[in-house]
Amino acid sequence: MVTQIPDSLPVLGPGAHRRRSDGGCFMEWASLLAGERWSDHPRCTHPLLAHLARTVNDTVGDAARQRMVPLIPAVIGLRGDARWDLEIALLVTRRALELSTDRESARTLAAGVLTLDRALATLDGRTGGALRPSSAAVLGAIPEATGWAERWTARLGVPRSGYRDLSRAAVDRSLILLAGRIGSDRDGVLLDVLTDAIEVCARLAGRPSAEVRLAPEPAFAG
Repeated sequence: MVTQIPDSLPVLGPGAHRRRSDGGCFMEWASLLAGERWSDHPRCTHPLLAHLARTVNDTVGDAARQRMVPLIPAVIGLRGDARWDLEIALLVTRRALELSTDRESARTLAAGVLTLDRALATLDGRTGGALRPSSAAVLGAIPEATGWAERWTARLGVPRSGYRDLSRAAVDRSLILLAGRIGSDRDGVLLDVLTDAIEVCARLAGRPSAEVRLAPEPAFAG
C-alpha cells in the first residue's frame, strides 16, 4: 500500500472514471494507493466516509478539489462499525445546523442532531439524557428549533435499528443544504467538513490525525 501521493498523480476530476487515463476522483485514487481494484467504492475506507468524500469531490470547484489531494492517503485503512456512521453523521449534521439560515431546515437538522447524539449516548457512557457539549452548544443557540425538535423526536423515539440508514440520510440532507450555500465560502465549508470527518475517524481508529491537512489555497496573480 502506498502512503504518499506519487508525483505522477493527475488532477482530480468529478464523477467516476472507467480508466485511469481518463483521470480520477478522490476515492478512485484512494483505491489505487491502497492496492485495490480501480473503483470509487474501495474497501479501504469506511463506506459513509467514502460517500462524504465522493460528494465533496463532485460538488466543489476545480481549485478546491485539488486541495483534497493530500487527504487521499489519510482515508486509507479507516474502517469501523456503526458507531463511525453515527459519529460522521453527527459531525456533518451539526455543522449544517450551525450554518442554517431558515426555520424549517433548522428544525429538521436540530431533530437530526438530537437523534444522533442520543444514539451515541450509551456508547459514550452518558445517562440522564445529557447531550455532548458540542451538541448542547449548537442546540442552545436556537431554542425555537430545538424545542420543536425535542417534541418531534419524543414522539418518534430513538430507532433501535437502521442506524446506518439514519446516518446516511442525515449526511445527505446536510450536504444538500451545505452545497446550496450561496457565497465564496461554500467550497471551504465542504472541505473543512471532510477534513474534520477524517480526523474523527482517525481518532476512532487510534491513528494520529495531525497530518490530515488540505493543500493551501492557490495564489492568484492580481
